[in-house]
Amino acid sequence: MRSKLVLQAYLCFIGVLTALITYQLGINTVNSFSIDLLFFIGLLLANNRRSIETESGAFSLNYPFLLPVMALYGPLAAALVAVIGIMELEEFKQPLAVIIHNRGTIAFSALMGGIAYHSIFTHYGFTLAVTGSALAYLLANTLFFAVAKLVEMLTLDTRDGFLNDLLEILKTLLPSAALGAVFYYTYVYFSVYGLIVSYLFFLALRSQTLFGLLDTTYRLALIKSLLRAVWAKDPELMQHMERVAFFSRELARQYGYSPLKQRALDEACYFHDIGKLEIQDDILKRPGRLTQRQFETIKSHPERGARFIEEIPIPLRNRKTIRNIVLYHHERWDGAGYPYGMEGEQIPLEARIVAVADTWDAMTSHRCYKEALSIPDAITELKRVRGTQLDPAVVDVFLTILDDVLDKERKQASASLMDEKHSFPASW
Repeated sequence: MRSKLVLQAYLCFIGVLTALITYQLGINTVNSFSIDLLFFIGLLLANNRRSIETESGAFSLNYPFLLPVMALYGPLAAALVAVIGIMELEEFKQPLAVIIHNRGTIAFSALMGGIAYHSIFTHYGFTLAVTGSALAYLLANTLFFAVAKLVEMLTLDTRDGFLNDLLEILKTLLPSAALGAVFYYTYVYFSVYGLIVSYLFFLALRSQTLFGLLDTTYRLALIKSLLRAVWAKDPELMQHMERVAFFSRELARQYGYSPLKQRALDEACYFHDIGKLEIQDDILKRPGRLTQRQFETIKSHPERGARFIEEIPIPLRNRKTIRNIVLYHHERWDGAGYPYGMEGEQIPLEARIVAVADTWDAMTSHRCYKEALSIPDAITELKRVRGTQLDPAVVDVFLTILDDVLDKERKQASASLMDEKHSFPASW
């Protein structure tokens, strides 16, 4: 309780401090106000749940929309527009301290971006001014986010893989600056209505409808749906894949995987046993001990799966992650695994993560050839194979977060059960 109070006190202090600094610095800058600012606020509110995805990462349109305000109406005007426009309804569900912190730091970041623009523009022109402004805005935002996360980790003793997320944000500097310049000139030459048309154009670009292509998310959602249909004859196996995906995602967060890479890992887990589709049910569901020949057939499923995914139109940035998991998730830390007998850190990290998740679920789930272990017995067994079958470091991380993971899993299962109770067949 005391730790939470310390965190909330810090958030409130930073929020109020940055708001006061924003006001003191802002009143000394040149600003003007226009009815057009309401349109910018509206565009920011409409944009909050949307982003543009590139190979560098995903970036929001917040800075590009704020740049014309910073340049033409002044830093303080940009800060006020940002405070009102960069807000989601979900934020009001957060503690008051979080709201105060977010409002203050967003205002300060927008002000810094505006001051940087005007300071640089006077001496070096528009191009460097936009780049410097974007850098100031992103650095201020990133700094406050990083420090808040560090304080949270220290006071609440939590772990959160956010450093890679920060690097992903900084990689979007040039795309944000370039798009800001586009929006600036669109607004200057075609007023706010031209800006709205540009916004709609980039939304279309984001979903790739201009090129007649399926968005990656929808394509992989379709593949997942098809997999569910295929595994309908064995619902336990589908549940196994979903649980492995859940455990792997929680582990990946601890290793600092970016949201995009977490999503790739999540998708890969649905494919990790796809090679078993080519293996007969009488082997997969055999209740007794397998013969050597049958076991060799089972051991072939990673390579069968790797060949299978080669024929699926998976995005290039996700393909390597998915292939590593499908092909190497049965390799062992001591080199006694299959199909290639890799050992230690020769095995890709994502495969080692999924191996721990897969092993845990196999131990704690009922199978046709064995009963499920209790949680204490499964923990004992996981510790036993630590350093032989599984990467000891990944096991240690998993055991550290196990209580939180199991609690989250129970809540998700409860929510799914409630959904089932409130849904009825269409024929009723």
